[in-house]
Amino acid sequence: MQGFDEHAIFKTKKEVTVIKFVNGKVSTIQRLDNEVSYFLLKKGNKYIIMEGKELDPNFANVINVMEEPMLSPKISENTGEYKFVKLDDKIEKIRENPEDVISLVLNSRYPISGIVNITRSTISLSTSKGFSGSDVRNSIDGYFRAFNGEFTGQWAFASSSYSESTIKESVNIACELASITKKAKVDDGVYNVVLSPLVFGNLMNYLARMSSGLSIMMGNSIFSRYKPEDRIASEKFTFSDVPKTDMPNAVEFDMEATFTKNKKIIDHGVFKTPLLNNEVAEAMNLKSTGNAGWINPIPWTLEVDEGDVGKDSLLSGNVIFFNNNWYTRFQNYVEGNFSTVGRDAVIVYKNGNVEGVAGRLRIADSLINIIRNIEEISKERYLVKWWDSRIPVLSPYVLVRDVKITRA
Repeated sequence: MQGFDEHAIFKTKKEVTVIKFVNGKVSTIQRLDNEVSYFLLKKGNKYIIMEGKELDPNFANVINVMEEPMLSPKISENTGEYKFVKLDDKIEKIRENPEDVISLVLNSRYPISGIVNITRSTISLSTSKGFSGSDVRNSIDGYFRAFNGEFTGQWAFASSSYSESTIKESVNIACELASITKKAKVDDGVYNVVLSPLVFGNLMNYLARMSSGLSIMMGNSIFSRYKPEDRIASEKFTFSDVPKTDMPNAVEFDMEATFTKNKKIIDHGVFKTPLLNNEVAEAMNLKSTGNAGWINPIPWTLEVDEGDVGKDSLLSGNVIFFNNNWYTRFQNYVEGNFSTVGRDAVIVYKNGNVEGVAGRLRIADSLINIIRNIEEISKERYLVKWWDSRIPVLSPYVLVRDVKITRA
């Protein structure tokens, strides 16, 4: 492009069928198509990033008066044409006609509110270095909240293949949790808690973003105090970014034309690597992990390794089970201090028996304490994605000891 030394064009296209449920009825079915182009323009280390359909020629003059940046996106040397297509035929059919999904959700014990998204996603990247790549996939995800009077339950799912049983199971879990109508009182204190895949998945979204090398460099992360090979968590805890698996949000190449790879962020409690693009990797004397972001390295899709025990074993003692959460807020990112409010069946167990639903309780602790105090992890894992866990996470149930709880 005239006036620039290098450029890259990254395009995303999403074709989505959205089904919204309210109180056991379909409130709306939307078909949304959205296509966006992003342009990276470089002259030396100076750069401009813009979004739009075509370039403004005046940017060539603007870049001349810009100051030199501390970091500058670095396009990889990969060249040639690369195409990846992974489409599930059943997902394509229900994206056009979602009646089967609707009937599965409406055939529930209690009225359901929630959303199902059926998505076909296409990304493409071309660079001045000679790389031309495209990646086409489809997926289905959703979350369901079941209402039984004043009592509620929620569950979520995500998948790159269509399965009636997955949707049925998600609806049934939400309804099962909503069926618990006894009440229990919990005072402020320190308790052992079991976090469901929804709650742990929400916290893992924050942990993944904190593992970005740029967040670490900016001192906006619990990882800022550590270096690779430091032990920072329970040895039972392994946490990975896995874009090379068959899960939603997986991708073959990043925005700098670096091919992606699976990598352990934390391996049995040991910090292994931050997420890196080319320029942040260079600043940290490391190599890119294939997670660009032209500015900020980003996670793709996440996985927590399974444990050795069943879910019921985690609930066999005196614990508080958090099935869902919202309003997660961090008071200090370096220390990891946060609070989050439980909702949709916060269940108190005594000697493995249900004591009742506690209503809204607040976890007020630190993320580093949560991952350090992991006692056990379940064999069962669920791939979840919902409005407060936008990055898909394959997560188990997790027993965490000595967690600070307050009444919300």
